[in-house]
Amino acid sequence: MFSLFYGLWKYLFSKTEFHVLILGIDKAGKTTLLEKLKSVYLNLEGLPPDRIVPTVGLNIGRIEVSNTKFVFWDLGGQPGLRSIWEKYYEEAHAVIFVIDAACPSRFEDSKSALGSLRSFIS
Repeated sequence: MFSLFYGLWKYLFSKTEFHVLILGIDKAGKTTLLEKLKSVYLNLEGLPPDRIVPTVGLNIGRIEVSNTKFVFWDLGGQPGLRSIWEKYYEEAHAVIFVIDAACPSRFEDSKSALGSLRSFIS
């Protein structure tokens, strides 16, 4: 009997969780995007762009919409940190790759970083 009620409870109140990677080269706007998502969906004031510093390691953001939880992993984009992307990719349901359109001189770097994702996407 307990398992019946537990199953009903879980069905009614559990939330589906999705993990989303936010990737891109350093200073592309990944953390700014995460802060904007948090401000829009959580009705919180995010960090102003002038207070955002380059990510060393990762930032995590959690957003709940209806019965769905989104966990955003904002990973650092410096060349030395890109090697950890693969470890997070295995657990991700989606990937957002951020490119700074205001800086065309770094498009080639973005293209190279995006190409490196192909080595662990199968």
